[in-house]
Amino acid sequence: MRTLLCSLGLLVGLAGAARGERVVDVRQIARGGYLAPRFAPDGGALLVSGPKLRGLYLAALGGGAVKQLTADEGAGVNHRFTARGSVAYTAQQGGVRRELVIERDGSVRAATASQPVAFSRDDRMYAIGRGGNLIRVGSGDRFFGEVIAPDGDKVAFLGLTTGLYVYTRSTGRLVHVGRGTAPAWSPDSRRLVFERTEDDGHDIVGSDLFIYDLASARAAAVTTTDRVIERRPSFSPDGASLAWDDGEGAVYLGRLEVSP
Repeated sequence: MRTLLCSLGLLVGLAGAARGERVVDVRQIARGGYLAPRFAPDGGALLVSGPKLRGLYLAALGGGAVKQLTADEGAGVNHRFTARGSVAYTAQQGGVRRELVIERDGSVRAATASQPVAFSRDDRMYAIGRGGNLIRVGSGDRFFGEVIAPDGDKVAFLGLTTGLYVYTRSTGRLVHVGRGTAPAWSPDSRRLVFERTEDDGHDIVGSDLFIYDLASARAAAVTTTDRVIERRPSFSPDGASLAWDDGEGAVYLGRLEVSP
């Protein structure tokens, strides 16, 4: 039934968000098993995963056919555009997880090895300090899913039971944001969007999107819908819009507006 909701129903549900910002002018970009949208650097298309996070596709915001880039298994687990406009992702090939890059001409190559500024290993979270020293971040949980901000200074990561954290490398400050998953940074590295889901013990039955503002150290809902499940969000290059999927194969785009 949820898949039959019209655009008007979406707008009504999204307009009741909490104070601060809300998502408006929602429209569907693609449907067909797509998940986890990420904006192209020019903001004109979305990089999306296929069903069960298999394969990657490109969906133009102006409409038209969705173009497949790769059918690799697990390609949707960690995928993004680079500053050069190529697509970086990880995929399972021959039983080995590999770091790969799809160039603009469609060719695929192994990613150039580099030392990340933060990483998870054996359920622990580590970051490289400004002085080059290795710092263990957090304790008392099993940590994973690091997402590095565009400025390279801040890192969002997840605790299995304790939720979402933000660590700032330059200051050593660790902030517990609270319950949430699927974090994504704003282009200016000042805000973090994430999902906050509800389940019945087996399935996700509800989800809304929240934005955490680092300056105020506050998180607020930007969607408050009962019938729509908003998941796996990302910011547009100008920070003015969000894209997300509904968990059922449809991808949406909405503009952020300051609530009256």
